[in-house]
Amino acid sequence: MKSTRVVLTIISSILAIALGLPLARAHTEHTAANSKAKEEAFGRPGVVKDITRTVAIRTTDAMRFDPASLAVKQGETLRLQIHNEGRLPHEFVLGTKEEIAEHAEMMRQMPNMVHADASSVRVAPGGSAEIVWTFSKAGKFFYACLIPGHWEAGMQGQVTVTSPAKKS
Repeated sequence: MKSTRVVLTIISSILAIALGLPLARAHTEHTAANSKAKEEAFGRPGVVKDITRTVAIRTTDAMRFDPASLAVKQGETLRLQIHNEGRLPHEFVLGTKEEIAEHAEMMRQMPNMVHADASSVRVAPGGSAEIVWTFSKAGKFFYACLIPGHWEAGMQGQVTVTSPAKKS
């Protein structure tokens, strides 16, 4: 992730705390405000009216996601419903392989960092959260829990976004 994104995440979290906003509300407002945000290498924040399907994703204390992979058609907008079935907090962070690795290193240095971007959520034990995301680019992308030790223990998954078939 770009350092600007990290700085914005930290500033958003500080402002949310200073203003007394619940962090979940701050995330929702940030997501809504940036639905027209710059496109990332792995897509862009989605718009609810464009959702083509909903995918339930479970997190567990076995340090796994279920499902561990997703197949998506380019242009699809998914509602990703993340359910934490464990007793530990978990995250769901979308990104490229490089972004995930960079973000994991930042999390090792700042393990209590709160995310305020549209492509990631932290989910409390027994809780749920969702991300609405448009997978606008074909390729292989990743999701991971970047709480220190979780990614390293195997808490990661893959999104394969395929281009639409060309008509003859």
